[in-house]
Amino acid sequence: MISADAITSRTFTTVRFKEGYSTREVDDFLDEIVDRMTTGDHSLARRIKEKTFSNVRFRGGYDIDEVDDFLDEVARGLEGDAGASTGASTAAAIPDPHETVAPEPGTSYTSDANLAAPSSDGDAAQLPW
Repeated sequence: MISADAITSRTFTTVRFKEGYSTREVDDFLDEIVDRMTTGDHSLARRIKEKTFSNVRFRGGYDIDEVDDFLDEVARGLEGDAGASTGASTAAAIPDPHETVAPEPGTSYTSDANLAAPSSDGDAAQLPW
């Protein structure tokens, strides 16, 4: 996972003559990410992926590709942490393929309706397979 310090200390190239993201919006959002990281907000990665910023031109803005790449990295780190924190419960939910499980009372693994009874003239039963 990426640390809060790495997020708050991250700098981006400032652009003026091509479109960039609003520096104020990006800085405010990075502060919001750090605040939410401390609360364990599990929706944070999704929120990062869905976030949009205003584009600016002819005034200082952050390089769009740099910001997008960094936010993708942060979101991937948060997703990995969420999976690691829920990994134990997920592993417990996956059945062991070698474990023998008895059927519920009254449950049958075969259906007699799919099997044909031998005919009266001695022919073998016609099985569906």
